[in-house]
Amino acid sequence: MDQLVFKETIWNDAFWQNPWDQGGLAVIILFITAVLLLILFAIVFGLLTSTENTQCEAGEEE
Repeated sequence: MDQLVFKETIWNDAFWQNPWDQGGLAVIILFITAVLLLILFAIVFGLLTSTENTQCEAGEEE
């Protein structure tokens, strides 16, 4: 059992030593963050827009 934990620790340390793995992880995190922010943006501005007709008709004055 100790060998399995030891091997996992070695793999984890090796992962953080490779700059390409770190860069790939950073890109994945940035992509997920951007998608979540776009979804949040769509929800917030979708709920804040009014559903009423805001255009004036021809005979009405402001």
